[in-house]
Amino acid sequence: MATGQKKSPSFFNFLKEGLLLPSRNRRLFTAVCALILASTTLLKTTEPGKPDFAKLLREIKNDTKELLLVGAGYPLFAFVVRSVVQIVVLFAAVSTYSGDDRQRATTFGALLGKAKAQIKGPLLTLAFVYVLETVSSSVYVVLVTLMTSLLGVLTVKQYLVTLLVASLLLLTLILTASVCIVYFSFLCSFSLAVAVAEPGRHGAAALAKAWRLVKGKKRQVVLYEAVTGVLAAAVSPVGTLAKEYAGNSVALGLLLGSVYAVLLALLKLLSVCAMTVFYYESREDMDSQLGATGYYAIAINTRSKSMTISSTC
Repeated sequence: MATGQKKSPSFFNFLKEGLLLPSRNRRLFTAVCALILASTTLLKTTEPGKPDFAKLLREIKNDTKELLLVGAGYPLFAFVVRSVVQIVVLFAAVSTYSGDDRQRATTFGALLGKAKAQIKGPLLTLAFVYVLETVSSSVYVVLVTLMTSLLGVLTVKQYLVTLLVASLLLLTLILTASVCIVYFSFLCSFSLAVAVAEPGRHGAAALAKAWRLVKGKKRQVVLYEAVTGVLAAAVSPVGTLAKEYAGNSVALGLLLGSVYAVLLALLKLLSVCAMTVFYYESREDMDSQLGATGYYAIAINTRSKSMTISSTC
């Protein structure tokens, strides 16, 4: 019997829908894009290596405590800014794509109000995955450092065969760990989308749900990472040119810097919108599979009961 299941979207559909998603709510996404642009510009103008930052370091070079605070302060500041912006963009994407006109935010003020009311779950999830990513990165660095030290010892001792085997193991370890870290990083970002879209599900529960949704869709994860990676690599030279021309031509440097900030903002918007669409498509696919399983289970159960009654009669 036909189950009447809805046809699954195409392999590339989540990228196309993610690209078109802002057009469904132009007023809101104009404000969101302005927020991304402002945060990107802020981080680029305050990052270490800028003239103002170098001047600040010269002023406090004799104060070790302040140097440490400044050195550790920027990464924390950048993490907080990026996280807040990502959560806001996720709320905008979820509100627009969910299809519920009654709960859809059409103004930036309404979006902030909705985010404020549901912020606990995403913040807890963000803190949870941040700890996991930090631990996994630390383990990766420790393992690579130990293997590199072992290679140094083998080189000094001139154990050539063992050195060759250890080198191959190190290369395999680096490649495998790099793939795992990229995949795990996607899961962590995806779990934040889950926490925003499903109020009440956060932390480990959001990460577990993200993992279940991604099962069987690893090729689309690879596609997502490849597309965003290629776009980021294509945008990067503009930032390099902006830095090079900043000292020679202020006007050209500012122009290239502005173009770079706009491109980064658009890339961020696309990546978050595509991830949101990917979440809804994955959830719909999971729900349809569970529905089909439940339908067949009920049908089999009903049939077995009918056979039991017939045999009894």
